[in-house]
Amino acid sequence: MVKIMVKGTTSQGKHNKKTHIRCRRCGRHSYNIRKEKCAACGYPRAKIRAEKWRWKTTSRVKRRIMKICHMKSKRINTKTGM
Repeated sequence: MVKIMVKGTTSQGKHNKKTHIRCRRCGRHSYNIRKEKCAACGYPRAKIRAEKWRWKTTSRVKRRIMKICHMKSKRINTKTGM
């Protein structure tokens, strides 16, 4: 009698469901379709998900947001001529 093992190559073909897609708010590939929640920023919750152990990334995000705001105001100023 031959035993059939079904945990190798044949099983790998069944892993074809999408669990995560790109998040609208943070843009990372961590929005869970079934849970309808982003693992990175916590969207659709109003408050952005942030932990104490993740202080490097949160500070980087803050810097990026501030930079974007600065560039927007700069663009507006150049258009108005001020």
